[in-house]
Amino acid sequence: MKAPVITGESAVTALGRTLAETRAALAAGRSAVGPVEDDGAPPAADRSPAARIGAFTTEPELPKSKARRLDRGSQYAVVAVKQALADALYTVAGREERTGILLGTGSAGAGPLTEFERQMAVESPDSASPFLFPNTVANAPASQAAIEVGIKGPNVTITQKDSSALNALFYARMLLVDGRADALLVGAADEWNLVYHRAYERVHATRTERRPGFVLGEGAAVVLVEDETAARARGARIDARIAGLASRGAALSPQKRRAEPAVLAAAMRDALDQAGLAPSGIGLVHLSRNGSPFTDAAESVALTDVFGAQLPRTVAVKDSLGENPAIGAIQVALAAAELRADPGTGAILIDAFGAGGNVLAAVLTAP
Repeated sequence: MKAPVITGESAVTALGRTLAETRAALAAGRSAVGPVEDDGAPPAADRSPAARIGAFTTEPELPKSKARRLDRGSQYAVVAVKQALADALYTVAGREERTGILLGTGSAGAGPLTEFERQMAVESPDSASPFLFPNTVANAPASQAAIEVGIKGPNVTITQKDSSALNALFYARMLLVDGRADALLVGAADEWNLVYHRAYERVHATRTERRPGFVLGEGAAVVLVEDETAARARGARIDARIAGLASRGAALSPQKRRAEPAVLAAAMRDALDQAGLAPSGIGLVHLSRNGSPFTDAAESVALTDVFGAQLPRTVAVKDSLGENPAIGAIQVALAAAELRADPGTGAILIDAFGAGGNVLAAVLTAP
């Protein structure tokens, strides 16, 4: 089987509700990272910023009458899915059984879950709203999106923290190889939540004035991944080819967020080998860098190990959009869009190095 191809991309981010808006904002050097203010916040020096979407409308992709029944993460996911389908000129009708969806997440359902538990604990179990409960689970965004657009094929949610989006892409490739689908909507969706935000502050994982760390972000991004034969049969525009996709693992501490440079380098080399490329064939690297000192330092060492002194051009979108699995999906969408806009960019390497030793790397090439 030929390498899977990407035929459509979308993104809902704190810098724009479309991929085009997000690309323009990043190109202009804008950042969505800003302070979080609320009653009962810790002292200023101990507060962490966040990259939040703020006011958001689901229209025109989803009417308000439907949107009000969904949590924020599901709203982002449905909008991103519809945008990706429109970008790919893909119609689900008539292909329902051969179309699937795979989304990564780290915080989907956080809003409904924390509110549901608050109602049960502060008021009473009888007071807890049954309308909240369906959206308290991590697979709500993928399920709600599948219902909205009529998908009846594989429906999978991946929850492996930072690298969930590339894990979803990894699983999608296996499904296509197995012939279980012809097209898969692949990405991630996350919502920012104050309770989660404060919890990360308490364990000293996020950035403050006193310490380094990552910044929480939110949003959704989706790419339509297709079997190339099926894509060409329907006359699809092919934006990028998933030429290499590798996974490595190491037993490491998620609390310390340490990383082994040798493992990271091995994942990059595996992806390059699958793509049949030498390191010199990479024109751009989407860094995993997110502000966590251990993993960032390990990635820097690994890049030098793989590429030597002459590193390709690098970008670190998490500096502007924060961290969460959704941001990894945004990197995939941005890379595919870059190859679509400029096939001469060269191959693009995407790093995804998660806490606890969950390590992935992908190589996208022009078709």
